[in-house]
Amino acid sequence: MVKRILVTGANSGLGKSLITQGTMRGHFMVPHYRKNSSIYENLEGDIRGFRFLDKLQDTLHKHNITVFINNAAVYLSGSIVDMADCEIDEVIETNLIAQIKMLKRVYKVFRDKGKGKIININSLAGKFPSAKESLYCASKAGLDAFSKSLQLEAIGTGVEIVDVYPGAMRTKMTGHRGDQETMMSPKEVAMGVLDTLDNSTYYVNELVLRKRNERRFTN
Repeated sequence: MVKRILVTGANSGLGKSLITQGTMRGHFMVPHYRKNSSIYENLEGDIRGFRFLDKLQDTLHKHNITVFINNAAVYLSGSIVDMADCEIDEVIETNLIAQIKMLKRVYKVFRDKGKGKIININSLAGKFPSAKESLYCASKAGLDAFSKSLQLEAIGTGVEIVDVYPGAMRTKMTGHRGDQETMMSPKEVAMGVLDTLDNSTYYVNELVLRKRNERRFTN
């Protein structure tokens, strides 16, 4: 069955692969880009930006979106004492506060229709914190707790909420590491995420994706 899917953070990495793989499966894909793009049917802007939430709601209605994949995020590593306060603000606002505000709007639209699926792309960093990733881990743990609570609230509404926890992927976020060749590709993860759309009598509400024999937990 064809789904109408909106993917945030589609410029590169997993978001870009989700758009590619979803299109190949015949779904109607609407990408979100932080910066201007030549693609006409899309959503643009910083998710923290002025009036972005209005544009998001307009896009949900205009394209009759049935699946919202919440993928946009920023990454920052290093000791917390070396991080500027403005960097702390950016990570928490992008990875948690702005996403809660988006999910509030998406959940209301889907609840009012009596159907819809929200897929939150989290990270194993939200479950297994690691050294020098304290801020990123905190933002992902916060999203995990919010989503789990919303899953309970959504029971009986027709809205399904899925939390996806990928392990390390070959993206810009892991470009500083020297073991990218051992990581999952964004294509592999995208295929796993899209597979959750095909269940007719049940749905997966949590999906952990890890490379075989992976020793590191985080993204």
